[in-house]
Amino acid sequence: MDKWTKAKEWINENAPMLANVYQNKYVGMGYDHFASLPAKQQKQVILGSLGALFALIFGYLLWSYLSLWSSSSSAKESYAMANLLQQYQKNRRDKSSLLQHLERSSQLAGPGQFKAHLMNQGKSAAISQRMMQVEEKDGAEGDPAKAGQDVKVRQATVVLEKINLSQLKSFLNNIEYGPHQMGISSIRISNDDKIRGYMKVELGVVAYLFQSEEGS
Repeated sequence: MDKWTKAKEWINENAPMLANVYQNKYVGMGYDHFASLPAKQQKQVILGSLGALFALIFGYLLWSYLSLWSSSSSAKESYAMANLLQQYQKNRRDKSSLLQHLERSSQLAGPGQFKAHLMNQGKSAAISQRMMQVEEKDGAEGDPAKAGQDVKVRQATVVLEKINLSQLKSFLNNIEYGPHQMGISSIRISNDDKIRGYMKVELGVVAYLFQSEEGS
């Protein structure tokens, strides 16, 4: 009994569904043709079939790699485009915020407007207008990192009399965290000699007015 006969018997016993393959007439004709070939030609056919199989597998793997590379390149390009779009949107938001800041800061640029703003901040801190003195002046002192070609610095000396700690805290918060770019450059506090719990405060206030190129 040759090997092919043993193989068919094993298939019939263990995998009968595969019996349809070798029972097919075309498969049988191919096998008969192969069996009629000389041994050398049979070897060539086997090697050729294996070579074709390996070439098919290699072609499939190459195609899969190229498809994966193309998908990866497309994903990288999409990611780069998304980052570029996010950066563009961020720049637009920053520019819009800067323009709004310029518009707010310009409200303090006119003569007397800085003083009026400080008086209003004192009023919102429940400080009597009679207890406030504000002297406004232009200057370039303050934070040198903020003062530059596009920045106009305005200063004011503020004297607060007969105020308590709560009023002082509220006034400082209004300056530091208000809508305009302002800061405290100096502060001196002394107790009121006549009324216990009250104090006199002398402040140096600096406003940084950002100027647009058209207005510089």
